[in-house]
Amino acid sequence: MNQNKKKTLIGVICVFSALLATVLLLTFVGPYAVLALSRQEKPAAEYAYSESFCTDYEQTRTQLAKRVQALRQAGVTVETSEHAIDAEDGLYIDKVYLPATEQSTNLIVLTTGVHGMEGYIGAVMLEVFFEEIYPTLDTADTGILIVANVNPYGMKYLRRYNENNVDLNRNFIEDWENFDLSCNKEYPKVDKFLQPKGKIGNAFWHEVGFYASLAKEAVFSGADTISDALLTGQYEYAEGVYYGGTEDQASTKYLKGVFAEALDGAYENIVHVDIHSGYGPRYNMVIFNSVQDPTTEEQTKAELGYDYVIATDSEAFYETFGDTTDYFYRLAKSKNTDKSLYSTCFEFGTIGDGFFDSILSLKYTVDENRLHQYGSKNDVAAEMVMENYKELYYPTEKEWREKTVADFKDAMTGVLNAKLK
Repeated sequence: MNQNKKKTLIGVICVFSALLATVLLLTFVGPYAVLALSRQEKPAAEYAYSESFCTDYEQTRTQLAKRVQALRQAGVTVETSEHAIDAEDGLYIDKVYLPATEQSTNLIVLTTGVHGMEGYIGAVMLEVFFEEIYPTLDTADTGILIVANVNPYGMKYLRRYNENNVDLNRNFIEDWENFDLSCNKEYPKVDKFLQPKGKIGNAFWHEVGFYASLAKEAVFSGADTISDALLTGQYEYAEGVYYGGTEDQASTKYLKGVFAEALDGAYENIVHVDIHSGYGPRYNMVIFNSVQDPTTEEQTKAELGYDYVIATDSEAFYETFGDTTDYFYRLAKSKNTDKSLYSTCFEFGTIGDGFFDSILSLKYTVDENRLHQYGSKNDVAAEMVMENYKELYYPTEKEWREKTVADFKDAMTGVLNAKLK
């Protein structure tokens, strides 16, 4: 063998060895690096309402029960009840009612946990409400109705969806018989990307595979198709994401009944806030108007004295099927009631609202659903997925948590000043 061929062969062997070493390194070390980057930061020792940021479903129920006990000890009349979704598994919706003491003018309705694990931030805001908002109210003519843990399964098992993989905020349909289950025309075009089959494998190569699939899908289907397929809700793919079901879920039936009772009751003016997390800028809570609310973004900002609003005329607005606030408005209209109703959503942003943030949100959503449906081949991948998913709905960062408290107080004060009679 001449000298040149020998050098070439040695070069090829070196390149191959380097590539092999790189692949082995990424395969065996890469997953731990990915997991380390995914882990949520450890919560600070002390910050605003730090003790109210619960870590499990039972803790949120205990916290609410203690609040009820404290109110009763202070002489407040409080009526409570629990509605079993699965008594054997300890899954209950909690209802707390504080009637107005003299005249039934205003009813404030707060709902939490429609999207399962989003109920953890809802549990915190209930504490903030009773600690700082409730004492400022005229309880002579204002009642309070709390419906907590609307999706107890999702809260207990850290999912957005319920025990049937249904997104409850896409399940509030007025008339299922006449509802078009194929209304989402975009989802079937990208269903294989949004709900990949099979167990999640090596964490590093899983990351690489997702972004490769996303790039391919964006080229052939378009980014807008993916976005439209995801957010509006879909009703044909039971193992898919944002699945709205084909009938009322147990939680939906219960909350529909609560809404009906409120509209049929004595209160003249109803103000409803549904508490969510996940969408919007990371350090700002957004008031997200119902599609049934004709008020513009600028009008809402001026009326409520709060700067972060998404209304039907906002560029960031998107319409969904089966939303709770939309249903409340439609129910009031169907009853031809003369009551005043304001129903809105408080949305605490987590990941952010930039382009790359939206990709991360999409990835975390798809990954968690795949993990739930098929599992993973190893614990590292499973832990990575769940760490990302928790960050999507319940960040541990001190700055974020303190800002949620401040924003809630500002927004709730603005809403109540504007909407209570």
